[in-house]
Formats: sequence, structure tokens, C-alpha cells
Amino acid sequence: MNASALRKGMEISQPAMSQHLAVLRKARLVREERQGRFVNYEVDPDGLALVAGWLAKYRAYWPARVDALKALLRDMDQ
Repeated sequence: MNASALRKGMEISQPAMSQHLAVLRKARLVREERQGRFVNYEVDPDGLALVAGWLAKYRAYWPARVDALKALLRDMDQ
């Protein structure tokens, strides 16, 4: 999908979209393929696998922390 198609329905300028895509590309979350004067973008599964691996380390940690925060907030309300 090209940047114009990605922008459809959003109130974001073309330069802003290009900046966002550059950040995602640098983070290896999207990859680009040039076709003539257009550049098409797609999700990079390898980059997303890195994010998923990082999140997996914390998956076991967060539920207990969120439960503790809920309990603290409940105690503060009383």
C-alpha cells in the first residue's frame, strides 16, 4: 500500500506520513518496495517478531502488576 492510500481517511499531511513511515522503516516494522514512482509499504514480519519476543518477556510480569495497581486504586477510593 502506498503512502497516499495509508493516509486515506486520516487528517495527516503527506510529509508527516513520510516521517512516520521512515521511523517504522528504521525500526524494521515496515518494508518498502518501489514500483515506478510509487513506494509501497507492507508490514515486516521479522520486525514484528522482534517486538513480539520483547513483549513475551513481560507478559507474565504485567498481569500481577496491573492487579496490584487496581487494588491500590480501589483502596485509595475508599
